[in-house]
Amino acid sequence: MLWFSTTRGAQEPLLAERVRRLRDQVRRVPTTEANYAARIDTLLEWGDDQAARGVLLVPQDVLSAFYRLPAPTPAAVTVLDRWVRVLSFLEDHPGKTGTLARVDRGELVAGRHATAVFAYTVGEAEIPAVGVLRIGQSFIANRPRLQGVDATLDSYVSFQVESTSAATERFVTQTQGVYGSIFGPIPAPGLRVTSGALRRGDRVLITVGDTTGGSRGWRPIPRDADDYRFLVHVDYDGTGAWVPAAMASVRILGDEAALINAVAPSVVAVGEPFAVRLRVEDQYWNPARFGGGAFRVSLNGKPMGEIRVPPGQYLGRLDGMRIDAEGGYRMEVASVDGRFACRTNPILVERSPAQRIWWGELHGHSGWEEGTGSVPRYYEYARDVAFLDFGSLTGHDLFLSRPGWEEIRRETGKANRPGSFVAYMGYEWTQTYDKGGHHNVFFKTDKGRYVSYRAAPRPNLLYEKLRAIDQLANVLIIPHAHEAGDWNFNDPELERLVEIYSMHGSFEYFGRRYLGRRHRVGLVAASDDHTGHPGYSPASTATRNGLAAVYAARLDRDGIWSAMKARATYATSNATRPVVRVAIAGGEVGGAVATGSTPSIRVRALGTAPIDHIDVIHNGEIAYRKDFLAPAAGDPAAVQIMLHTSTETAGDQVRPPRSGTSWGGWIDVAGARIQSIEPLGLDHVTDEFHQVDERRLWFTCKTRGDFDGVLLRLAGVETGARVTIRVSTLDVDAVGTGGQRGLARPPGPPSRIAAHQVSFAVADLAAKKGRFEITPEAIVFAQRVRADPPWDVAFAYRPAKPLVQDDYLYVRVVQMDGETAWVSPVFVGTR
Repeated sequence: MLWFSTTRGAQEPLLAERVRRLRDQVRRVPTTEANYAARIDTLLEWGDDQAARGVLLVPQDVLSAFYRLPAPTPAAVTVLDRWVRVLSFLEDHPGKTGTLARVDRGELVAGRHATAVFAYTVGEAEIPAVGVLRIGQSFIANRPRLQGVDATLDSYVSFQVESTSAATERFVTQTQGVYGSIFGPIPAPGLRVTSGALRRGDRVLITVGDTTGGSRGWRPIPRDADDYRFLVHVDYDGTGAWVPAAMASVRILGDEAALINAVAPSVVAVGEPFAVRLRVEDQYWNPARFGGGAFRVSLNGKPMGEIRVPPGQYLGRLDGMRIDAEGGYRMEVASVDGRFACRTNPILVERSPAQRIWWGELHGHSGWEEGTGSVPRYYEYARDVAFLDFGSLTGHDLFLSRPGWEEIRRETGKANRPGSFVAYMGYEWTQTYDKGGHHNVFFKTDKGRYVSYRAAPRPNLLYEKLRAIDQLANVLIIPHAHEAGDWNFNDPELERLVEIYSMHGSFEYFGRRYLGRRHRVGLVAASDDHTGHPGYSPASTATRNGLAAVYAARLDRDGIWSAMKARATYATSNATRPVVRVAIAGGEVGGAVATGSTPSIRVRALGTAPIDHIDVIHNGEIAYRKDFLAPAAGDPAAVQIMLHTSTETAGDQVRPPRSGTSWGGWIDVAGARIQSIEPLGLDHVTDEFHQVDERRLWFTCKTRGDFDGVLLRLAGVETGARVTIRVSTLDVDAVGTGGQRGLARPPGPPSRIAAHQVSFAVADLAAKKGRFEITPEAIVFAQRVRADPPWDVAFAYRPAKPLVQDDYLYVRVVQMDGETAWVSPVFVGTR
């Protein structure tokens, strides 16, 4: 496309002329290797132009149609011919394909079964006999899928035709695309005209979640949404040329209040005024429907003020907070009526902080792609709900049209507010792992032009073409793991960071693969959320979102950008905001120290939960570990059990990470009583640890590089007391970039019949941590823990031997709940 490609020559004919030739020649001249690429280029520009004129409702589908069809195979030629017919129909019938509108008034609440009724009104383009219409919803939320087969099951769709001339029948079609599935055809409910025709003004009432046959209805996604869309496709001649005919948008509301979350700055100066911000949430972290209330804020039991949230609102704040002594703090927030309570993230109070810690989201999507939600709401959510300091909307280039790019540009400029929220233009260069993998590309200013995967099909070409059209200082590239970036490529001036954690899982090994190639890259985390919830989203595939932390003095584009370019960053899991300070003699985070030096490394960590251990990683291996959970003499017995599966792939070939694993089983205690349990690190809808009695509990959970587990507090511990873990299910997801399976919790407790079993004596954990291999990739860790584990810790480390050129060291902070922070490396020697 002209607006982002650098490949089209200045003497090319105008688009209208090329479209005329394509429409004429595609019927007469076979598609071959020689003309295939040019025909696709014209088709994609044509579709993009139609989108800009408001003619094509779903430009994403034509833009992505040839993503995996690089050669003119028979299948590719069929797809090309069909899209020429679709765009030709729209060109010849602009604004004549009808309308879709919701006609009921029922509320749609996140995660609750409901019914929605839509009226499709036929336009001037009538639907003759053999014509078919179908309805689809956003791909990212198509579980459970709409269906028209069984009226007793969820998501049943019925059709009622208001026509004097048409006879119709129910019909199951196959659909593919952003209102079906982007991975392949799936069944979709439809209606076929058997005789007569659906003529202008005829109506088809489409009931999504029809309950009259016993269905519970349609269950919206467990996310609130300002722009959740349904689409009617029409195949006017029964040949499979599906025309996107009409679209309707609905709003999905948050549920009733179930939680609160309070956020404070991570670093403040002594006596400096700051604010504590509060959000009231439903069980899915959405902004809640709330009747109003007051919340007391206290510090170590001392009242500090009150936050009032008016009826119908979900946000509040308390300004003018001050702390007059250096140290680490967490504030308590509780509702006056006793319903809700939480603690803030840690606050580090320093005498004169040279750098603050800012939190951001560098990987998220909207409804302009295969996701949901508007661009303005995306940035509003990032700033006012997730309470982020900076962010970017990184649309997939294979889905993103010119109208989408231009709206993102406009809204990014509006969202950027120096001193309160920083926004950057960005996009996702979307290539399969065997051709380079996914890379997010960012621009410091709003002037950036993106280079698509079609214009630059390999990372080295991406670097080259970005250099050709922009200044080095204006571009930053971040590859990520779930569609693995190729660690054999790196531009040291553009590609300064790598993403090692997202909703797809935890991928620390991915960063080590880049570092092992001597690429000097820092570490960040993100969400990759596709529901318009950047920076604060529950798990939809494997884990909750991560966050990127940046060490910078100023909250503006220059300050955050310079820090990211300098690799002054760290990554965190599960939307947590631990404070990590790393001081390096002779260097700094993301920078370099001299060859032959043995620099002291001082670490201060304030966790959102007690600190388990902190590692110093030297060239990919643990050089030093500081443990903080070892029990003291006389501590009551408490056993931490953590379940983990690796995402690292064997060998060094670039491949997607290992998929997620679903666990199910039982934990039995003999010779002791289970006094209480505390689930740890739960982040997926299937995660549950349920105590049955004083001897037993059962669990289901999903891991993908992360840790899920439980803390058992024991009483009456006898000599020889044992814990036995019986794993009855250990199911690895099908191979895929997301490692995703259905999100329904398995009914009831797991089987008592163990496929795998480990057992250990409680006494054996007094001196060391237990590591038990279920399979080579599935591990159980167990240890005794102290009664009062610390959440604010510090230590110092110095390498025993002088460091050599291109060594690297980084710090990994692991909390008792398994949540982790990874601080960008310090490198050795100059380049």
